[in-house]
Amino acid sequence: MIRRIMGLGATTALAVTAPLVLTGATPANAGTTATCAGSVAGVSATTYADRLVRAWGSGNTAAANCYASTTTSRTLFGQATPGGIHWRRVSTEGAAGTIYVTYHDDARGGNLTIGVQNVGLRGAGGWHAAYTARFSNEPKAWNAVQWSDNLVRAWGRGDAKWTAYYATPAAVRSLHTVAARGGSHWTRIGTEGAAGTTYVTYRNDVTRHTLVIGVSNVGLSQGDAHAAYTVRYH
Repeated sequence: MIRRIMGLGATTALAVTAPLVLTGATPANAGTTATCAGSVAGVSATTYADRLVRAWGSGNTAAANCYASTTTSRTLFGQATPGGIHWRRVSTEGAAGTIYVTYHDDARGGNLTIGVQNVGLRGAGGWHAAYTARFSNEPKAWNAVQWSDNLVRAWGRGDAKWTAYYATPAAVRSLHTVAARGGSHWTRIGTEGAAGTTYVTYRNDVTRHTLVIGVSNVGLSQGDAHAAYTVRYH
């Protein structure tokens, strides 16, 4: 029977410090034997999972390998290396000696559930007690052109929330200088890349004006929610 642990809900954000880069590759040291100093046997399962997600998020494989079992470490680093800064704890549940802690990726969507052995059931030192990791609705990796198209659509329909999600504040201001609602007449006519940026060009089928959106490839790969950072209107 699963019991929900109250008071550990949707407002708990993790202060991890590294970007999200989706990749199918597993680092050579993910899940290898690590030297783990001290004891974490008495650390609560929720804090334990938070520490693991922070370590994975920052790409600290040594720390992650201490908190996680070999299988769990490989699962985490196989999905993303590093895990990124946007994971937020949303729920905690307990069942049969395991605490399941779930996180949501606020940048790309998708959930991660970490299973941690409860206090008293861990091995020597308390290490490697996070023995399961499961992803659901994994983050969707938009490419730069899709990202730019999404921005133009959001701006076109006057959706301020999603315009601000796809673009930096400066880029949003540039778009709103053109029009608060961009309209539906923009057609993509070209794409080119230069110095880490993908530039996507659109033409307005009515006015014949052009709009060039610059999307940071690095920002996009790192899970930045505001990857479109420059706008040129002619």
